[in-house]
Amino acid sequence: MSDTTPRPDDGSNPVPPGPQEPTPPAPEGAYPPPPAGAYPPPPAGATPPPPGGYPPPPAPGGYGGDQSVDVVEGFKWGWKKFTENLSPILIAIVAYVVGSIVVIGIWYFVIAGLFLRTSETTIDDDGNITFGSGPGFAAVLLSTALISVVAVLVLSIVQAGFVQGALRISRGEALTVDTFFKFKNLPAVILASLLVAVLTAVGYALCYLPGIVVAFFAQFTLYYVVDRGSGAVDALKASFQLVRDNIVPALLIFLGVALASAVGGLVCGVGTLVTLPVALLAQTYVYRRLNREPVVP
Repeated sequence: MSDTTPRPDDGSNPVPPGPQEPTPPAPEGAYPPPPAGAYPPPPAGATPPPPGGYPPPPAPGGYGGDQSVDVVEGFKWGWKKFTENLSPILIAIVAYVVGSIVVIGIWYFVIAGLFLRTSETTIDDDGNITFGSGPGFAAVLLSTALISVVAVLVLSIVQAGFVQGALRISRGEALTVDTFFKFKNLPAVILASLLVAVLTAVGYALCYLPGIVVAFFAQFTLYYVVDRGSGAVDALKASFQLVRDNIVPALLIFLGVALASAVGGLVCGVGTLVTLPVALLAQTYVYRRLNREPVVP
């Protein structure tokens, strides 16, 4: 006779699972329940992440193609920084103007004495007048070229000095008068300026418009020489690329600088003592912003 007395379960005969309640379906629009150990679902209305979990790559282009630079804000910033640094800027302007006039003036008289002098007009005993011959075309052309080269060199040094000062202002560094006269890459400054001047002159000779195009694309060349120590050719290439990738703000600042120069020249050139430094500061603002570099407020 078999023993029917119930015994406690010792694990040898597992008890079959009882009936389980079916999982109710998720309401429409809700996330399904996560499996065990998974993260909870995001809250309703959340934006799903992009595929792969990473943000989209930046737009192609070596400098980001930032078209959001506010050129008007650049001129406001330029005016603010001009008024905050008025004394050293004006002293540097006066020093450069006087120095430029002296150097170019002396060079002009030297060249004129060598190439542009005429032979004296004489009157003999019979009253016959002999007029001296003027300089030939070749002499005039050569003298003009030599005077232009020296003028470009002087103006390139002036511009590089003010670019250096403007960059220091944009970084929040202290500005003194001697800031405008200390150069770290002067040979490259001179070479880059001559290169841009020659290319622009050739462009002007070809119906004028190509010269404007060259000047437009080369407008940031000295910034790369002074700011990053680039060579003349590399700086010119970098300027072309920056302008190409940011046509709209580059065009606006180019026109703004040209307009500031024209307005300043209306008052016998005196207005340029204000308009050109402000325009240069605005150009510095745009240069740094297009390169995604900070500018102190």
